[in-house]
Amino acid sequence: MKTNETNTEKPNGTGAEPNAEQESHNANESIKNKEGELNEAGARATAEQESQNANGTSAEQDPTKKHPLKRILVFLLVAAVVVVPAMLIIKSCQQKAYDEEYYDYSYGEEPSDGYVSYKSGKSNIINPTTKEVIVKDIDWCHYSSNSDEEPIVLFAKDGKRGFCNIATNEIIVSPTTYTKAWVFSEGLAAVERMGYIGFVNTSGKVAIDFRFSYRGNNLYEFVFHNGYCVVADSSNKIGVINQKGRWVIKPLYDDIELTKDYAIVYKEGEFKKQIDFQGHVLQDGIIDDIYDLEYDVQYTDLQTGEPSVGYAKNENFYEYRVGGYSGLIDSKGKIITPPIYTDISGITSTLFRARLQDWTSIVIIDTKGNVISTIAK
Repeated sequence: MKTNETNTEKPNGTGAEPNAEQESHNANESIKNKEGELNEAGARATAEQESQNANGTSAEQDPTKKHPLKRILVFLLVAAVVVVPAMLIIKSCQQKAYDEEYYDYSYGEEPSDGYVSYKSGKSNIINPTTKEVIVKDIDWCHYSSNSDEEPIVLFAKDGKRGFCNIATNEIIVSPTTYTKAWVFSEGLAAVERMGYIGFVNTSGKVAIDFRFSYRGNNLYEFVFHNGYCVVADSSNKIGVINQKGRWVIKPLYDDIELTKDYAIVYKEGEFKKQIDFQGHVLQDGIIDDIYDLEYDVQYTDLQTGEPSVGYAKNENFYEYRVGGYSGLIDSKGKIITPPIYTDISGITSTLFRARLQDWTSIVIIDTKGNVISTIAK
């Protein structure tokens, strides 16, 4: 005969089944016992939690072992921390250090996968036909986008620059000397050494000596276009050389734009000029753009009768722009001021607000370009 789990003693000392009253009593006793067990368990849990809070540590085992969801979240977090950087590291033709300057390979294209192989998280340059490895463990690589150039790839390795010919499997410049280099253009490639730019030929030999300044000017690409290249001298003024390294436009300027037949040269505070490659000035007085000037006018609103303020276009004077700076010109094309201000705006039909090159100081000029007052800001 089955007995009650919490009371195994037979009622009245006999072997008879308990009656309904006895069964109800036994059930109540069982409930009370279960409640007591739950209360004791709750008290123990509370005491353990208080002890953990007091000690700052848990005497229990790692909670992630009790919670599968936490284990999954921890696994995903570890995967994100480890896998994502690994994917970035093995990406082809990317720099290992993001703070490394990239100007020296901005002109060109990354080789296709046929020129690069990947093994054990490293990038190698290979012969696209034979698959022979030419250079192992490169940081990045580029080649000229000009289809007429020889298949010479510029690459970086361990912070240095080199060149290899993927048709002949030859390393023509080892990555041991040059800290910067540019892709080949018209048979020459610029390389930097100790702050100066020189040029090597497709055999890797120096064709133009290192005498062109790399730092301190706004140049970032040193490639030939139609036989000419823009470079800077030791004073950081910019000019144009031919493929023999001779100046065809003297280094007198702050900026130069090359076209096929001439260059547009600019010196700060002056107008741009059009110069051919024999050094002849074809046209002077070149500007970038011209803008209308407006000024405030007061009038009476015809509907409300209230005074109002509107804008009137100045028909006699305009703002012109050259090389990022502004000057004042009249409607007959006469230059009132050189381009020495950062911007010009109208105050009245005969007075103008001109901002100086520090971007905060302002002067008032008249129709002759004379400064008549200074406003402190």
